[in-house]
Amino acid sequence: MVRQTCQDRTTGAAPRRRMLPLRPAAAGLAAALSAALAMPALTIAGGSAMAATAAGMASFQQERGPVTGDRLAVAGVAASRHVLAWGRNDFGQLGNGTSTDASTPARVRLAGGAKVQQVRAGCDHTVALTSTGHVLAWGINGNGQLGNGSIASRETPVRVRIPRGAKVTAVRAGCDFSLALTSKGSVLAWGDNFYGQLGNDTTTDSHVPVWVQLPAGTKVTAISAGGSFALARTAGGRVLAWGQNTNAELGNDSTTSSDVPLRVDLPPGVKVTIVSAGYNFAVARAAGRPFAYFAWGANNLGQYGNGSTASSASPVSVSYTVRGPGHVHLASLFAGCGHTLALFSDGAMLAWGANGEGQLGDGTTTSSAAPVAVKLGRTKVAAISASCDDSYALTRDGQVLAWGYDGEGQLGNGSAVNSDTPLRVHLPSGWRASAVGSGPVAGHALAIVHRP
Repeated sequence: MVRQTCQDRTTGAAPRRRMLPLRPAAAGLAAALSAALAMPALTIAGGSAMAATAAGMASFQQERGPVTGDRLAVAGVAASRHVLAWGRNDFGQLGNGTSTDASTPARVRLAGGAKVQQVRAGCDHTVALTSTGHVLAWGINGNGQLGNGSIASRETPVRVRIPRGAKVTAVRAGCDFSLALTSKGSVLAWGDNFYGQLGNDTTTDSHVPVWVQLPAGTKVTAISAGGSFALARTAGGRVLAWGQNTNAELGNDSTTSSDVPLRVDLPPGVKVTIVSAGYNFAVARAAGRPFAYFAWGANNLGQYGNGSTASSASPVSVSYTVRGPGHVHLASLFAGCGHTLALFSDGAMLAWGANGEGQLGDGTTTSSAAPVAVKLGRTKVAAISASCDDSYALTRDGQVLAWGYDGEGQLGNGSAVNSDTPLRVHLPSGWRASAVGSGPVAGHALAIVHRP
């Protein structure tokens, strides 16, 4: 296929940096879920009634403890020397020593016995965290997004030059920049900085990690990287944002980009447990509520899930009332290019937004501004991830599911055929995955796997 520049989903203007191709989304909103799913009613606050994700999803219990959000896998994932990657690979982002797309998982060429415990995909690069606290990166490097002091792209992992003494606990990748969270609550960033997405009070690219200039006394507990902006959740449950703000991604009632972190304008007293940055929008879960979250930025494809396509420069509250057993709660949110995934503690999923490639997984290619159920059957999901036009789920028995666009092998099953329902990624026989990772503007995905 011919690769083209990704157009800004709200204004139609092309971003400065090269991004992934976006195919036109299907017109219209989903009217309702199929009656064959036999689901109880779910009401969107301020919206119309529709269906919940599974019988018994409801009357959610109060928060059982903080969730760090935008997570790649189940807590306590065991590190492994085996990482698989599939999908787009024109810049070596699969890390297998080639630049050939892979329609089935290929092994990342880790060196020196490195064990990976976290992995995440950017536009055309990948970052990974090892069990010893080192950060690895591979793929395109024209803006220094590999963080190794050069701009030479790499088809196999190289070590990021993390400052001496810093202990990294999480990594994330945006379109052409990367983030790392340290054990002391500080944030490092490197790569493209045209919009200030490095948060260091400049707009100069950096080929090595620099410190994000957090407000004095701030300790960060979770990070997320979008197209060209970043989010951080503080220990106090607040949300900071920096970088591109063309579509109000920073949630501060403006469209002025910022090269230092600014507070997202959440209502007074609201604390957040989950943050997830998409291509040009964001979602954050509110603490202490049954099923409530906030969304801001672009909403032209229904990314908020509130039944509307009206965008907002300040966070919009979305909440649901569901009746049924009181043991299910919202466990994770993940924002993609133009769609959002939600995972619940019972292993069920909802999705909303763009669906032109089937990325909502509901058996249609009709976009929906309100949640629809992902067709999982009896399968229970443990973790979720999303790329530009695809969705991924790690099942509780260690399999990986994928659905959406498959033009460059993103579904990992060797078919090169789009799917509007979840399909199993072809992991090596008998192997099990403990983590799955992609990214909101990625064209590839990865899994940490273990030998039987």
